[in-house]
Amino acid sequence: MRKGNGIATTKTWRHAARADREARAEPLTLPSGATILAARPDPLEWVMSGRIPQGLLAVALEDPLSPQSEGDRELTREEIVDLAAFAARLVEASVVDPPIGEGPDQIPLDDIPIRDRAFIFEWACRALDGNDAPSAEGQAGAAARSTKEELSSASLEGFRPK
Repeated sequence: MRKGNGIATTKTWRHAARADREARAEPLTLPSGATILAARPDPLEWVMSGRIPQGLLAVALEDPLSPQSEGDRELTREEIVDLAAFAARLVEASVVDPPIGEGPDQIPLDDIPIRDRAFIFEWACRALDGNDAPSAEGQAGAAARSTKEELSSASLEGFRPK
């Protein structure tokens, strides 16, 4: 619906954004066996909205071949905290159905098994890189690796523009 002056209302805009997200959603089977609807994130939207922490964005955009590059370095405590918050936001934004949240008919993020959360995060990061999600037989291994991998700038390589 539009206002009398032809300008879209906030309700109309939200509805269009929700419909677009639902149209992009695809079934995703998680390591727990649950199947959800998930939408691949749009990297430009995440960069422009400021949802990627600046420290992580700087690491992701760093050219590893540059002489000024710090190479593959360990993340600071602050960067790890930022990465954890970013991972939670990315999982929440990727899951279309069932909705994640604290309201009725929503599942709290903390109620989702950690292996499933790690899998969704990895799937979303691969989507940002343009790679496909893993095959069914590779899902359990991908989720298990995500909880054991060391955090480094290499783990953010999917955000580097090509």
